[in-house]
Amino acid sequence: MQQIGRSVEERYETIIIENEMLRAGFAALPYMVLRDKRLKVGARLSYAILLSYAWQDGSTFAGQTRMAEDLGVSVRQLRDYLKELESFGYIRIKQQGLNKPNLYYILDVKTKLKREKTRRSGSTVPVRTGSRPPNRRGSRVPTT
Repeated sequence: MQQIGRSVEERYETIIIENEMLRAGFAALPYMVLRDKRLKVGARLSYAILLSYAWQDGSTFAGQTRMAEDLGVSVRQLRDYLKELESFGYIRIKQQGLNKPNLYYILDVKTKLKREKTRRSGSTVPVRTGSRPPNRRGSRVPTT
């Protein structure tokens, strides 16, 4: 039985991470957030920080002050980034009350993608005065 344990242990030791940065951990960021040009870079990094806190085992969110320190920005700037993420539907913030920490909900990006596809393929599209109805692709055809 001891021999099996050594064999398993040897398998795990075949992958050795020499890069200290990788050994310290990293955060994954969905492409949809990474490539959303409507978001400021700081908002994208704020999303990554929220994810990194959410994925830590046995730890709790330290609050906006700590998050701002980790990003290297002011608490006010962080709040702006969080509001931006909320306004574009990536997160939802629930205030619990005086002297209680906010709850941060990281919303389902797949659902967001489905909503956008539904919006694009919808049968009714509002038409502004002075423009023609959309062409087959859904783009407006400018009037001349």
